[in-house]
Amino acid sequence: MQPNTAGFRIKPHLKSLRTVLLCSIAAVLCLFTPAKAQLAISTPILPSVTNFRDLAGIPASFGGTGYVNPTANFGLMRAGVIYRSNTLTLSNTDFATISRLGIGRDIDLRTPTEISQTPDVVPTGTIYTNINVIGTPAMPPVTAFLDPQGSLLSIGQNGYRTFVTNPTERAGFGAVLVTLAHDSRPDLFHCSEGKDRTGWTAVMLQSIAGVSPATIMTDYLASNTYLAGRINSQAAALQAAIPGLSGVNLTPLLGVDASYLQAAFDQVVASYGSMYGYLTQGLGLSQADIYVLRARMVYYPALPGQIGSSGNAASGAALLNALQNSPLSGRYTNYNFYLQSAVDQGTLGGVQTQVGGQVHADAASYLLRQPLRTEEAISPYASGSDLGEGQSRAWLAGSGGEFRSAGQSGVADSTEYSAGSVVGVTYRMNKQASANFGVGYNWGSVGSADATATVNTVLATLGGRYGFTALESGIFMDARADAGWTDYQSRRSLGAGLGTATGNTNGVVYSGRLGLGDVYYLAPATFTLQAGIRASGVSLGGFKESGSDLALNVHGLNKTSSSLLVDLDASLDRQTVGSWSIAPALTLGYERVLGNPQSDSLGTLYGVAVSQKSAYDSHDLMKAGLGLTATRDAFTVKARGNGVLGDGARSSGISGQLSIAYRF
Repeated sequence: MQPNTAGFRIKPHLKSLRTVLLCSIAAVLCLFTPAKAQLAISTPILPSVTNFRDLAGIPASFGGTGYVNPTANFGLMRAGVIYRSNTLTLSNTDFATISRLGIGRDIDLRTPTEISQTPDVVPTGTIYTNINVIGTPAMPPVTAFLDPQGSLLSIGQNGYRTFVTNPTERAGFGAVLVTLAHDSRPDLFHCSEGKDRTGWTAVMLQSIAGVSPATIMTDYLASNTYLAGRINSQAAALQAAIPGLSGVNLTPLLGVDASYLQAAFDQVVASYGSMYGYLTQGLGLSQADIYVLRARMVYYPALPGQIGSSGNAASGAALLNALQNSPLSGRYTNYNFYLQSAVDQGTLGGVQTQVGGQVHADAASYLLRQPLRTEEAISPYASGSDLGEGQSRAWLAGSGGEFRSAGQSGVADSTEYSAGSVVGVTYRMNKQASANFGVGYNWGSVGSADATATVNTVLATLGGRYGFTALESGIFMDARADAGWTDYQSRRSLGAGLGTATGNTNGVVYSGRLGLGDVYYLAPATFTLQAGIRASGVSLGGFKESGSDLALNVHGLNKTSSSLLVDLDASLDRQTVGSWSIAPALTLGYERVLGNPQSDSLGTLYGVAVSQKSAYDSHDLMKAGLGLTATRDAFTVKARGNGVLGDGARSSGISGQLSIAYRF
C-alpha cells in the first residue's frame, strides 16, 4: 500500500486537469455505487458548533464540490463514517440533530485545561474518549503568539512541523488513528477550533484514503470559511484589547494557512520520505491498521479487473465488491487485508474465480451424469440374452474414469475422477424376459477453480428387458431405475491469505431409463440398435462452509436433467482360443441433453448472493467403446474401454470397466 503522499505540491496547470479527471471517473463509477456513496454531502449545519463537517467532503457553499471526494484507484469517500468539528458546545437543537447521526465515539484531542474550561456536550449514545495529542496540561494562550517582531506564519509553520518531529505528539496522533481503526460505528474527533490538531488528523486520514493533495488542501483551508464568524469576532476582541494590533491581519493566527500544511508535508518527506513512512515509522501504524482505516473511509465502485469480466468470474468479483459493505470490511479481517492489497496491486489475483464455489455446480453436474457410468458397468449383463431360461448370473463389475470440461467465458476448467463397483444378479425368467438387480458404491472427485469436492455414493439399480419374440433377436423394450445416497464434502482453497473453506452435506441421486431396440444377426456379428430416454436428478442439502472469511452458505443443489439416447452395439461371433471362447465388441452411442446442460449453484454471504455455472455445458455427447468377453464354462470375464466427446471437444473423457461373472 502506498498512500497518496509523494509530492503534495502540485503544479497549478495540473491541478484542474486532475480534478476534472477524477471527478469524471467518479461520476461514471457512481452508476455502480451503493446509494449511500452516490449521495451529495448532506451534513447538517450546527450553528453552535460551526466547524462540524463530514470527513468525506464539504458542501459547495463552504468551498467544496458538494459531493463525496474521489480517491486514488477510483474510490469514493464514504459519507457518515467519520466527522470532525470544534468543541462540542451543542445547543439543545444541535444536540438533537447530532444525536441522530449515530456517532459511536467522540474523540476529544484537547488538553485537560481546555476540557475543564469548556467540557463537551456528548451526544446521546456516544462514548467520550480524550486523547491529548499535544501531551501538555494546557495550550498556550493566543496572546503568547503575538510577537510584534515575529511572523505569525512562521510560528504556525513551526507548530505544524512538531506534529511530525515531536515524539509525544506522534504518539498521540497514532493513538487517535488506531482508535478510529478499531471502531465499527461512526466517529467524531475534534480539538478547540477544529482546525490544527483536528486539521492534521483529517489530513492523515484523507491521505490514507487516497484523496488528492489538491482536495486535501481545499478541505483543510475550508476551516477559514467555517470559522469566519469566530475569526472575525476574536480578531475584533484582540484588536480592541491590544491597540497595537489595529490593522494587523490575524487570520493566520486564528485560522489556517496553506503554508502551515505545506510545512508539515515537507517535514514528513524530510523525516520519513513519505506519508506512508510517517504513518508506519513515526506513528507506528501497521499495514493492517492502514487498510482498516481506508476501508472504513473509502468504497470502490469497481474493483481491479471487475469491469470486463464475465461468467463465474464476474459473479465472484461482484461478491467481493459487495462485501465492502459487510462486517468483513473496515475491520481486522483477512478479507479486508486481501481486498485493500488487491486495490493497491491492481488485480484480484484470481480470487474472483474461486470465491463463488464453482465446484458445487460442477459436482451437481457430475452427479447428474453418474447414471452413465453405472450403465457402462452394468450393460454387459443387463440383457440376460446369453442365459438359458431359468438361469442366473452373479457378477461384479468395477469401473473407473476421467472426464474433463473446458471452461469458457469466465468459467474455470473442471476435472472429474471416478471409481466404483457394482455387484448384482441377472435372471432370465423365460424366453422373452429377464431382470437384474445390483448394489454398489461409487467414489468421485471433482476439481475446479482450486477447489475439490469428494462425492461418495451408495447406490442400488434395478432393470429388466422384454423381447417381443425373444431376448436374442427382434424388437425389445428395456427399463432401468437407479437411486443412491450421496455423502458430499468440499474443500475450497482461496489463497491470498483467505484460508480454506470446507463444507459437507448429503443428498440423493436418482435416474430412470426407458428404451426400445432391435437385435438382429448379420454374420459374423450380432447388432443391437436402441433408442431411449433417460431422466436424472440430484438433490443435495444446503450447508454452511467454514474455515474462511469467505465461507459461503451454500443453498441446496437441486436439478433434474433428461437426455435422448441412441446406441449401437456390434458383437462378433465367439472364437475359441484354447479352453476359452473370445468375443470382441464395438459400441457407439449418441446422447442429446434436453434443456440446459449446465448446473448452477447458489451461495450467500452476509445477504449477498453469488451464483456459479458448471464447466460442463455440452448438449451433445458422442460415445465409443471397445470390449472383449472371455468365457470358460460358467465363468465370464469382460473388459471394456470407452471414450466420450462433447460439443466442440469442450468436454471429453475416458473410462474402463472390468468385470467377472458366474452363471448358475
